[in-house]
Amino acid sequence: MPPPTSQRTLAGFLRTLSASASATATATALLPALLSGVLSGVTACQGDAAREGAGAEASDGGAALPEGTPAPRRPTRHYHLRRTDDGCEVFWIDGDLVSASQGVVCPPDLEVGERLRLTGKTCFRESAQTPARAVPVVCPLSLTKLETADRAPPDAGAPPDGGSGK
Repeated sequence: MPPPTSQRTLAGFLRTLSASASATATATALLPALLSGVLSGVTACQGDAAREGAGAEASDGGAALPEGTPAPRRPTRHYHLRRTDDGCEVFWIDGDLVSASQGVVCPPDLEVGERLRLTGKTCFRESAQTPARAVPVVCPLSLTKLETADRAPPDAGAPPDGGSGK
């Protein structure tokens, strides 16, 4: 009984093809047709892009943006949790601006001199002393809360009646 299709190897397939002369002749005849089909498909795709114009392609990986729409930008503010000799602190950096740091509880695996940087939905541990420890890690709640509170609109927690209590 032959093995299931998912377990067949390319070498076994080629051995089966080369076992019969007619199969080899058929495979040799099909190869140019297959290659020409692939090349015509690639050429057709390139032709579509050329007809649309090179200006339609954006710098964000090729997606076209409607006219007048600003390109998406990465946030300039970066959130960090740093461990010092005295404990841990969270803060943000935005260009040349650095926020006041707030003391927080330290994650158990963070060593003195290391820091965690919030990158999207995960954190990255940065270690100047031990570069091998620079890996993605789970974000501590204190760091994600800093970002969430910072990005919330100033009146997000205000009651809908403006605080009058009526």
